[in-house]
Amino acid sequence: MESSKFSWNKLIFVFGLTTLVGIGQYALAYQFNDGKITQKVIGAIFLGMALPSLIIGGVIRIFKPRLQSYFAITIGLCLSIGLFLILI
Repeated sequence: MESSKFSWNKLIFVFGLTTLVGIGQYALAYQFNDGKITQKVIGAIFLGMALPSLIIGGVIRIFKPRLQSYFAITIGLCLSIGLFLILI
């Protein structure tokens, strides 16, 4: 039986996975843009960070539905930060 308590450790782990994806996307954007990173590029990186969380969270929902909520938190944060940076 799964506990319904909120776990900061699980949230930090999901944030860590999302951060690793962001670091990889930043390195790729840095290479392809010849080192020119603008605010809109950073916003696009945050939008791209939400995509793996969306896929992983959707698949993990089949096996551990409670864990999917941690991915939903990171999706919401990445989407809101990304859209904020692009639209400003």
